[in-house]
Amino acid sequence: MVMECEHEHVTRTDKPEPGRPSLRRQAARGSAILLAAQAAKVVIAVVSVVVLSRLIEPSAFGLVVMVTAISGVASIFLDFGLSTAALRSPDITHQQQSNLFWINAGTGLVLAATVFAFSWAVAGFYGDPRLVVVTQWLSLALVLGGVNTQFRITLNRAMRFGALAIGEVAATLFGLAAAVVVALFGYGIAALVVQTLATSLVILVFNVAQAQWWPKLPHRDAGMRALVKFGAGMAATQLLWYATRNIDSIAIGRVWGPTELGLYDRAFRLAVAPILQVNQPMTKVALPVLSRHLDNPTRYMAALREGQLIACYLTSSVLLVLAGVAGPLVNVLLGPAWTGVEGLVMVLAVGSTFRAIQQVVNWLFISKGLSGSLLRLNLWMQPLTIGFILAGVNWGAMGVAVGGTVGFAVQWVASFMWAARAASLDLRPLFFAALKVVATFGLPAGALAFMASTFIPVSPIWQLLAGLALAAAWFAAVGWLSRTTRSDLTTLWRFIRLALGRRDSPST
Repeated sequence: MVMECEHEHVTRTDKPEPGRPSLRRQAARGSAILLAAQAAKVVIAVVSVVVLSRLIEPSAFGLVVMVTAISGVASIFLDFGLSTAALRSPDITHQQQSNLFWINAGTGLVLAATVFAFSWAVAGFYGDPRLVVVTQWLSLALVLGGVNTQFRITLNRAMRFGALAIGEVAATLFGLAAAVVVALFGYGIAALVVQTLATSLVILVFNVAQAQWWPKLPHRDAGMRALVKFGAGMAATQLLWYATRNIDSIAIGRVWGPTELGLYDRAFRLAVAPILQVNQPMTKVALPVLSRHLDNPTRYMAALREGQLIACYLTSSVLLVLAGVAGPLVNVLLGPAWTGVEGLVMVLAVGSTFRAIQQVVNWLFISKGLSGSLLRLNLWMQPLTIGFILAGVNWGAMGVAVGGTVGFAVQWVASFMWAARAASLDLRPLFFAALKVVATFGLPAGALAFMASTFIPVSPIWQLLAGLALAAAWFAAVGWLSRTTRSDLTTLWRFIRLALGRRDSPST
């Protein structure tokens, strides 16, 4: 293991060195590697949903989600926005990053002890004493996460996306395998706890081994004020995001209990978790690239547009087709025991579409250092979304899902308006381009998939295949007939060619 970096400063440049790929090609390759890894993780996650749902009862999933929805707040304070601060900074010293490591690691220990101590309060809030032990074991994940943060950031800043991808996929596979083994012995709740801890442990060990970095002892005179200030703004924003993303689980668990929450969680894993897994690696690629183009507005907006094309043509289209085939998909994957999940999958997939296409605005705020403006936006929008979610809780999981979808749609519109004013940019072309793609490409495909998978009187597997076939036919037809769509897809194809290592223009 390399004990410390040879150079004190880590700097970046837009000018490609001889024999090294351009920044754009690095970004494209990074996107391809991370998207491939996330695709693998999504497949593993779907397999996990299918296998574990057939081995473990819904209430066990609900109990674990009850804990993570509350204890996960600690993960925000664990990071305190410092990973984002380190990631977006074009120039950070070894000592600064070492200080960040000790902050993250120490905070992880303190938060783990706090969550452990509050385990009885968590059980009392939900009225289920089984949650005491679950909360105490899951608190260990905070220790592992705190130690891991800066090793992961080191790999990310070096654009070693392949190493990140291999570690994440291997850890996810190991966690699933461990959970299946424990579940086969009849310990459902324990299997889910083991899955979380095993995944965290494996990825920590892998990142430490790969990072070729080791922290120095902490030092006071390292110029931490700017990093901590930015991190504090991001932490407050992330706390609001987390509250919005988890108030649904907390409300359902508190009002309706673990079984209803378990059904909601399975739908969430199919419809929402995949988009969150795609957004995270895309952010890892986007932030370093956008930060290096801040002095070139043309390239900056081009990079934003490419990111939005991926969100619109790939992510949102898949989600809308998923909503269309939700009925037969749930029947085929989970079986008849999970009746009622298909409607939740449909609504949550639509809500995830708005999350996907809003991500580009979040990149703009973060890359331009506008964490304060992003926080002010979320101080308005996140409570509004929480209000929509809580308004639906009396109608069970479906009411919560509908309320969240409405809230995310409002957020998408408001975030574009707010970002345009905060960054003094004309974002109307980006907004209307996203709206057009969703309305003409993904939405009709989803509608056709729904009609085929609902009204064709055949078995669920054939309904599923028919829905997917009609959606694919629509994509092909629009790509052939629409000049704008062809142009957008050509841009995406060039990006893919860069990712595959083919010829790149020397100017980028």
